[in-house]
Amino acid sequence: MPIYSHSRLSSFENCPLQFKFHYVDRVKTDVSTSIEAFMGDMVHQTLQKLYTDVKFQKVPSLKELHNFFRVLWDKNWNPGIVVVRKEYGPENYFNIGLKFISDYYEKYCPFNDGVTIGLESRVVINLDKEGEYKLQGFIDRLVCVNDTEYHIVDYKTNSHLKIQDQLDGDRQLALYQLAVMNDYRDAKKIVLKWHFLAFNKAVTSTRTNKQLEQLRKDTIILIKRIESTTDFRPNKSALCDWCQYRSICPEWSHLAKLECKGVNEYLKDSGVKLVNKYVELSEKKRELTKGLDAELDKLKDALVVFAKREGVNVVFGSNNKIRVSIFDTFKFPAKGSAEREELIALLKRLRKWDEIADIDIYGLNKIMQDKLWNKEELDLIKKYAEKEEANRLYPSKMKKED
Repeated sequence: MPIYSHSRLSSFENCPLQFKFHYVDRVKTDVSTSIEAFMGDMVHQTLQKLYTDVKFQKVPSLKELHNFFRVLWDKNWNPGIVVVRKEYGPENYFNIGLKFISDYYEKYCPFNDGVTIGLESRVVINLDKEGEYKLQGFIDRLVCVNDTEYHIVDYKTNSHLKIQDQLDGDRQLALYQLAVMNDYRDAKKIVLKWHFLAFNKAVTSTRTNKQLEQLRKDTIILIKRIESTTDFRPNKSALCDWCQYRSICPEWSHLAKLECKGVNEYLKDSGVKLVNKYVELSEKKRELTKGLDAELDKLKDALVVFAKREGVNVVFGSNNKIRVSIFDTFKFPAKGSAEREELIALLKRLRKWDEIADIDIYGLNKIMQDKLWNKEELDLIKKYAEKEEANRLYPSKMKKED
């Protein structure tokens, strides 16, 4: 079994197909890194240089760090780096990186918050006693604040400031804490600390032993799920814009192919023709149906009024008749509403729920697909399930980002 990492776990959670391309098939692409990732790497290396100097009793000037960042940027820059937000150029990201370094320097100089034990230190986490489930990671900076207190520091260069609840549930640094606890047995307190450089703000969090034990169990369950997965499906999200596998992903490969064609070639593409014709006919059908539905609703209302006025149950036409049934019925709260949940709770208290609850086939199908129950339970259910191929069409208008 491979040694996992937080990035590897997150890749599977974000998009199983991307995980397969990257970690299983090891697909190589011509797509370079994103400008955001590149800038983040340059900032991390600059801060690493800063604290390396401090360890050698040298506090570099801000000008030195700016020069280091500039040389590093020029040395590593290549034209293949992807800029997704076209309204901003490389110079914008370069200046953002300089600002991150300036803000951090001015806030924390002379950088004496503790003894730096490690920079970009590799740690290995054993999740079980047998050593079957392992993770590795790299801590941006590990600091000993006093004899028994350690800080696990992570630098964030993205433009999103996480709220406290999100950080209290963060997996990455909590996993690193497991390694630090094992490596430094004198640690009585461990603080998880994030520097959100875009906001010049540091946020901290801590974990209890109970929380860490649950994290250990949950991570093993996730690894088992990954190891047992054979069908890696794509998960379309906003992250797709930064994915290096768009050209081979079934969600995006046709669009990637079209983007390489001229206008005339584009319009001659058989896929484009099929979609355009399908949507054209669907819209015609919808307009026709809309008009017919409105007319039918009017006729239905008129028939009910006629039946009430004449005191009849059946209304006759030239060759047909219509029975008009008028009765009282009950309308219950909508599915998913708070009132619906209260109704279900009441039925359960009355021991009536089992008499009316039907199997949620969609929910059961999702449980089977995602292997959310144990293997023995799923095998029993498979006896009543027949696997078949299904298809469905979802026409929709293209968005600007498409």
